[in-house]
Amino acid sequence: MNNTKEPKTQGVINSILGVMTKRQRIVKCPEHGYYLADEIWVGEEVKSQSRCPQCVEKHREEWKAKEEAFRKQQEEDEIKRRIETTRIPYDYRTKDFSTFNPANETQQKALALAKRFVKGFEKAWQGGYGLIFLGACGTGKTHLACSIMIELIRKHKGFFPKYYRAAEIFSGVRDTYRNGASTTEEEAINFFSYIPLLVIDEIGVQKGSDAERRILFSILENRMTDKYPTILISNLNAETLSDLIGERLYDRIKAKCVPALFMGESMRKQATADLFD
Repeated sequence: MNNTKEPKTQGVINSILGVMTKRQRIVKCPEHGYYLADEIWVGEEVKSQSRCPQCVEKHREEWKAKEEAFRKQQEEDEIKRRIETTRIPYDYRTKDFSTFNPANETQQKALALAKRFVKGFEKAWQGGYGLIFLGACGTGKTHLACSIMIELIRKHKGFFPKYYRAAEIFSGVRDTYRNGASTTEEEAINFFSYIPLLVIDEIGVQKGSDAERRILFSILENRMTDKYPTILISNLNAETLSDLIGERLYDRIKAKCVPALFMGESMRKQATADLFD
């Protein structure tokens, strides 16, 4: 079907001269039937033709879906890159609140507290308030602390928390005492003092020496004075931890960190020979 009308003589002239003209013609889409197409002609040759409007709309939705999927993949890749910079132990990098399965009431309360901390993180940030997780080995303390870090990374773009074991902090500061060290003790302490959110695990595993207490006090004093949230993790109970790190430091922690006690048996699964099958 063709509704194009043009004097034969004019068409011959246009063909010879290569004149570009715009025309409309009814054409048939194999999928949607007839539609009115806009065409560009040079002489008597069609150079371009508009597509079926229904095909265009269909493909537009497909492209929107592809663009959205691409955008989400980019976001996930960026989140993954930020998680890798946190120093979270490898086994905990895929953990979040959905993977934490409380086995008793204390763990349920700890999970509820963690969710409140993430939801109200703006207030925690403004006041420099944090958490302190206490309890036996394997009761979910590190799992939940790392879940908080990951949930906050997903919620806040450009947010970079850090995870350190206490021994790593003490070792990092002691390294500055070596001859030829490129970093001073003050610089090392300041590094740990001003991380946006610092998780310190395994407090109490060390000797509890005066030097370690001084390092920990300096870092936490800076963080709490300058309002940087901190999450502290220890396998000790409150009384034993206070004796180890000193009443003065523990009193400072109590003023800034909301406690959660984890009780129960270890949540870690026993390795079996099935792992090798």
